[in-house]
Amino acid sequence: MQSIIAFALTTLKGGVRDRLLQGLILVGFLLIASTAMFSSFSMRQPVEVAINYGLSVIHILSIIMTLFFGLNLISRELDSKENHFILSQPIPRSSYIMGKYSGFLLNIFLIVAILGFFSTAGLLLMISGANNGISFPLVKFVSALCGIFFSCAILGAVIVLFTSVATSSIFPFLMSCAVYAVGENTQTVKRYLASGMVGKDFPPVFRVLSDIIYYIFPNFALFDFKAYAIYGLPLSGRLLLVSAAYGGAYAAVCLFFAVILFERRDI
Repeated sequence: MQSIIAFALTTLKGGVRDRLLQGLILVGFLLIASTAMFSSFSMRQPVEVAINYGLSVIHILSIIMTLFFGLNLISRELDSKENHFILSQPIPRSSYIMGKYSGFLLNIFLIVAILGFFSTAGLLLMISGANNGISFPLVKFVSALCGIFFSCAILGAVIVLFTSVATSSIFPFLMSCAVYAVGENTQTVKRYLASGMVGKDFPPVFRVLSDIIYYIFPNFALFDFKAYAIYGLPLSGRLLLVSAAYGGAYAAVCLFFAVILFERRDI
């Protein structure tokens, strides 16, 4: 456990020192300044537009930072041979993987928290300036931020799985992007097939294949809570718990196979 904490803190410090993380402060101020501008595009629903804009920007930036930190988590040290000395010590490689992933989660949590803080500040300034009695759904906005964090946590575990066997960062990057693209659309495809709109001529083998893909790939749509924050829809705590349990289980499976493959890797 001590080695996991040590690796996690080292990874967190490396992320904090990175210039990209420092650039998030500038992005945050731009987010505050642009929230009011984008909300003015809709005269009837300025708050809904502003919340959608803020969460969309946070989601996109968080995924980009997840890819950056995740790909550099292990691949950069393997390429530069920085971790060869560490791995030659009597330290389990599982502690190395878990520590690196824990530090990655801390970095992603910090990124989502910083962007969420600036976005919330921009929304509150916009609402207070409007002076029309509109309330800000803070709890549901935070729930949407949690959903973004869950998505990044799963994507990070997938990246760790691919980087544990890859010899370069190109393969993990392409495969992670493919997994994310498929995982974002599996639920939509499944609902479309279940609606019966495809017709009777649709090949059954494609339906079976879509079911296999649905259960193998992560369902990122499960963590999309933006609509609840935008339109003020009721969000149950059970849905949050189920989403968190699903995300934790999927990440645990990915890390389990990542540890097995990394322990067998010749470094």
